[in-house]
Order: sequence, then structure tokens, then C-alpha cells
Amino acid sequence: MIEPSSSSRPGFAAAPRFLKRAARFSGGVFVGAIVSTLSGYMLMSALYPTASAPNSQAALAAVAPTGLTAAEAVVRHPAPPAVSPATPGNAVVATFAPADVAMPRPPMRAPDATETVARRPASVAPRPLERDIAIAPQSAIETASLRPTPRPQTHLPVETMVATAPARSALRPQPRPEGLVLAVARLLDRAPAAIPSTRPQPRPEVIRVAATLSATATEAAPSVQTARPAGLFPSRKGNECSRDHTRAIPSRPSGAPGGSQFLANLGGLSGSERDARVIAELARGNVPAFLRELEAVTFRGKDSRGADTEIVVCVTPDYLALGSDRDFVRVPLGLPAAARIANAFGMTLPTPRMVDAIYAQADVKLAPAPMTPGPQMSSTSYLLRHNATIEGQLHGRRGLIAGQKKDVVMASRMASNPGRVAIYGWHRTSGRPIQPVSTVHGANYADYSHGIRLVSKTAYLNGRAVALDELLASQRYASLLNKEGPLPGRVIRIASR
Repeated sequence: MIEPSSSSRPGFAAAPRFLKRAARFSGGVFVGAIVSTLSGYMLMSALYPTASAPNSQAALAAVAPTGLTAAEAVVRHPAPPAVSPATPGNAVVATFAPADVAMPRPPMRAPDATETVARRPASVAPRPLERDIAIAPQSAIETASLRPTPRPQTHLPVETMVATAPARSALRPQPRPEGLVLAVARLLDRAPAAIPSTRPQPRPEVIRVAATLSATATEAAPSVQTARPAGLFPSRKGNECSRDHTRAIPSRPSGAPGGSQFLANLGGLSGSERDARVIAELARGNVPAFLRELEAVTFRGKDSRGADTEIVVCVTPDYLALGSDRDFVRVPLGLPAAARIANAFGMTLPTPRMVDAIYAQADVKLAPAPMTPGPQMSSTSYLLRHNATIEGQLHGRRGLIAGQKKDVVMASRMASNPGRVAIYGWHRTSGRPIQPVSTVHGANYADYSHGIRLVSKTAYLNGRAVALDELLASQRYASLLNKEGPLPGRVIRIASR
């Protein structure tokens, strides 16, 4: 580190060089600003000299019209007026604008003395004015200043001017003239009737009396019932579905074989060949009588608009079976065969949500009884054995039965998986299904664990009969019947083609 020399000069000489330069520059700037300001002031004084104001009283007296004294021509003002220098042939006019300079206003013609006197009321004597100004004749008027001149006023007293001025109309609405009111009233008397309001109006007395008489006559007259066309919407009694839903199922022919006998005659057939034989026999009406008594399954909730809704669907009490009430066998079918027989009977297949509701509302809930898996699962012998197991669990009980098989269902994923069958269900006693929705099998696949639960194509929406297919495709109601919302139209058609 280099120590400073003891011989270094203190003070200004020891200051750094840039500080010295800064001090000289600042002094030069300060002196230059003073010189510039003085030069500008002297230049403005030379260009715009200030003129001495003459006696304004004498000037006004010289140019005042005949009949006005100098006192009348003077305007009282807290500040002395600025007067421009007189020029030959022109009068000197005083101005009374504020001190700041404004744009000049065009000169205005002033009334002469005779006009001023004529405007005065005869009963009002002239008096010294406080707000009057002296106006020179037209030939002598010249605006001698850049300041705006005030508006010319008459030589009337202020009180008189206020009294004679027209009254300003109030902002509030004034009453209509009497003549206008009478004219409008006459026009309304001849005008057509007014346009009725969009709001419902009370009925006139004559119409109310006529309506009362009509209602009384209707009650007194005998009622005439209109016959409902056959095949429209089946009736529903309370919460139970009537046999109208199964009218499309033919009556069971006499001498039709029982279920066990028919299947034994099939031998070793399976798959689509067995399905074709089975649905042909079912189409003849070889169906147990108890399957023709459908059970009501109710769905309650809010639709997509938040409205409370009740939908009732009618389902077969058990899975589709072939034979009589004493000898029947529950027959599994592939999707094409199941859809074909469902359509022939005027029915369709359930959705997974319907399967859940059927199990929840079932009268009899059976525990699943799976059998050993393998290729034999699709054999006729396996389905006969499983059918016997279910009958052993029932012990003759009837009603809405669930839990004994998986369901062939309508599922939204079928639209993206063509040629596949969707299966779901086989609920445990806890209410949880063994089989989630699956489309791993081909459309013609069926084994002993599959069942065909038929659902009527007529449902009841808040007590009104409607087409079930429309509810399943509805944006408003489908979510009550299907977890995934509206079903694609292709899936609905596949389920009952």
C-alpha cells in the first residue's frame, strides 16, 4: 500500500482533477444563466414597451353618446381598466376582462341612445347603473385589446330585466294542456281496443259463467271412454307391471317339450348352432308362465335439469328359460341370438345400472355358485348342472330373483368394440358384482354363468308410459338408467335387432 506524502499540498490544489473541472463548469453555467435572463428581459422590454394609461374618465366623456354623462359611462370594477392608446378617428373603449389573455371576440353593434331610451319603461326613472357599459357608435368601435369584450347590455335596470325575462321551464314534467287532454280522450274513444298484455288476464264474467255451465254439463253427461289402440303402451298397476308387456310372447303350445327334455335332445351342440335351436323353440312360445309376469324396478333421482324424476322399468322375474313352470332350464345365449329373441318379444337388454337396481330391489338374492372354469363351461351339460344348483338354492321361492348369473348387457363401450358381447354382474351377497363390465368375448360366446334378463321396451317416466329406447338416448334422463349417460344409438339397436 502506498502511503500519501507528508509534503502534499492541502486544500483545493490537492483535490482530484475532475472536481476542479466540475467546479469551473458549474460556475460558468451559473454566470451564463444570469446573463441570458437579463438579456431576455431587456429584449422583451424593447419589443413590448408599456404605454402610460391616459385619464379614462376624460376619454369616456369624449366618446360617450349624447345624453350620457361621463359618470354613466364609467363601469365600476375592482381593477382599473386596461385602455389601449387612441388612434386618429377612433374612440378609446375600456375593456374589463380578467388579467389573463384570451382569444378576442368579434365586435358587436351597440344600440344608440334613442334605442336605449325607447327600451326603458316609462314608469321607471333612470338611475346610476352598476353593470352597464359605455358603447361607442358603430363607426367608432374598434377592439383595441386582445382581451375579450363583455356582452353588450341594455341600459335597463337589473330588476326590470329580471322581471321582464321569460320564465325558464322547470325540469319536472308539466301538466298537459287541457285542450290536448280532451283531444287525446276523443281519439281514444274512437281507437280500437288496446293490445292485451302478455300477462294472463282474469276471465270476463261472461266467460267464467259459460265455463262453469260447461263443466256442470260435462259432469252430468255420461262419460264416453275412447278405446286405446292395441299395442300402444301397456298399462301399469301401482308399482307392478301388467301382462300387457308380454303380449308379444306367443302362448305356450300344448305338447311342447320341457326344458330338460329339449336340451337333452340337442346332444353335443353348443355355440351359435345351439342358440339357433333354442330361440326357434322360444319363438313358438315354449316359455314358462311365470316369466310372463314382469316385475317393476324403480329408479328415483334428479335428471340433468335438477328435477325430481321417477322411472319404472318392467323386467322378467328370472333369466330367460325354456320349458314349462315344472320343467324349465335357464338358457344362456350369445349376443345376436339374445337380441333377436328380445326384439321378437318386444323387449331389450338391461344396462349395468339396471342390473344393480334389480339386485338391490330383488325379493330373493342368491349367492353366486361358480363352477370349475375350462372349455366345458360352454357345454350343455354344464348349463344343466348349474340350473339344478340354482333350483336347489331357491327351494321353490318365486318373485324377483337376482344373484344367480351374470347379465348380457348394453354397454357404451360396445360402440367402440364391435363384434363383442358385454357381460356384467353376478353379485355377491355384499352387493358387489364378481364381473365388472367386460367385452373380452366375441359376440357369439356364452357359457353356463351367463343369463338373459329381458326388459320391456315400455317404461314409465313420472307415471307416464314412454319408450325405453328414448330414455336411454336422452341427454336429460339417460344418466338415471346408465352410468355412462346416453347410450349410442348403435348399441341400442344391437340389443334388440
